[in-house]
Amino acid sequence: MPSDLFLVRHHAQLDSTNEEAKRLAASGCAHGTVIWADEQTAGHGRYNRPWHSPPGNLFVSVVLRPSARASRGAELGFLAAVVVAECVVGLLPRPDPVALKWPNDVQIDGAKVAGILPEALSGGERLTWAVLGVGLNLADAPTDTPYRATSLRAHGATVTPEGGLQAFLMLLGQWLQRWEGAGFAPVRTAWLARAQGLGQEVTVTLGNRQERGIFRDLDADGAMILETGNGPRRITAGDVAFGAA
Repeated sequence: MPSDLFLVRHHAQLDSTNEEAKRLAASGCAHGTVIWADEQTAGHGRYNRPWHSPPGNLFVSVVLRPSARASRGAELGFLAAVVVAECVVGLLPRPDPVALKWPNDVQIDGAKVAGILPEALSGGERLTWAVLGVGLNLADAPTDTPYRATSLRAHGATVTPEGGLQAFLMLLGQWLQRWEGAGFAPVRTAWLARAQGLGQEVTVTLGNRQERGIFRDLDADGAMILETGNGPRRITAGDVAFGAA
């Protein structure tokens, strides 16, 4: 990818970088537009869950207009997770274990350090635009979440939001080029290499019911392949817990 792929728009404060990115995407902004905010007042993740957004952490959303089928949109969330995981590894001063929790959480030693929120709009069979939202805990992590959370600072890394953004965009450019040239296969391979719970028992909450089984694989489109007592299941959305429920 050329070094001038990304055009960064910096804000001291936004409601949500993803919401701003979607507004700009709808108004016709260019491929590679980056929305970066020092602070979010209404940051959110999947299912509109609030995202801890104090100054000092990284909040960024990237607008993409890839020439791809609409069915490939989900691949970009896994691509972003791989990028953030590699970014975290490169920023840590020691080799703490960095893993990916399906579908797109990034963890250090089992605690969540980043989340990815991919959103997309399609026109017919083609993607019109995709937005990749990333929240990365550089300096601070929430203490009131139902899961363990951590920050890079807690693992000995001192990283500014600008430094984190530069590292993220450099890797994103490289992985986008790989994805455009070779498809989802290299992304899937890289994601599986860091997959938490692969080959282990997991419980997936799907609305008001649960599925339990062995996490066997990642399908060619990013679905979790869950081996259950009733045969394999393709899981395309849900919350994953590890071990028996």
